[in-house]
Amino acid sequence: MSGSETTSGAPALSVIVPAFNEERLLDSSIRALRATLDEIKVPAEIIVVDDGSVDRTGAIADLLAHNLRAVRTYHQSNKGIGGAFIAGSRLATGEYIMLWPVDMPAAPGDFAPYVAEFGLADVIVGCRSERVGYNPLMRLNAWIYPRLVALLFKLRVRDVNWIHAYRRSKFLRIQLDQPGIPMLAEALVRMRDQGARIAEVNVVMKPRLHGTASASRPSVMWQTLAGLLSFWLIWRGEKR
Repeated sequence: MSGSETTSGAPALSVIVPAFNEERLLDSSIRALRATLDEIKVPAEIIVVDDGSVDRTGAIADLLAHNLRAVRTYHQSNKGIGGAFIAGSRLATGEYIMLWPVDMPAAPGDFAPYVAEFGLADVIVGCRSERVGYNPLMRLNAWIYPRLVALLFKLRVRDVNWIHAYRRSKFLRIQLDQPGIPMLAEALVRMRDQGARIAEVNVVMKPRLHGTASASRPSVMWQTLAGLLSFWLIWRGEKR
């Protein structure tokens, strides 16, 4: 039995890493993530979703899957971060699934708050104490967004758009339509409506390894808002 498996043969955690044109970061990021998961001794697999990359991301991901234990790759056309996570979740075998950004440094302490809730909660919401690298517009958006989610859906969590862990069996029962960032709010609302137990844990946000977050672009902010309102119209219609 490999170190990535539980006594039942399945990992406790599946970490899904969406990757779109990430040839510069992917190799070092996945190797660091694999080492971190081994260090905390959580039986875990990594699923890299090549989300329609046009650079060497796909080839690098395949090489990593060949050389590293419990790393797998899935290739698809570009569907956004939400679509990539949904695709990865369908391939996952862990009891819990988690989205991990390819440009996010990984350390044992980053996973500890989530692991502490394994077996107790169905959804574990990571709540950032500080928004590292945020400009004033992003900070304003980060203040408004969870309040808007609370207003529209009566869902009150402190941090909607960060790293969450989901019990895979319950996550796969919900219908998700939002391919981008709004998928995160949609998943929380859908799982709440299913009766999922939600826990919030305090986590630390770290500086990105490279580049600027796409969420810093006003166009992405507008797309996120439009997606959230689109989901709200669907959700409201279902409740009638």
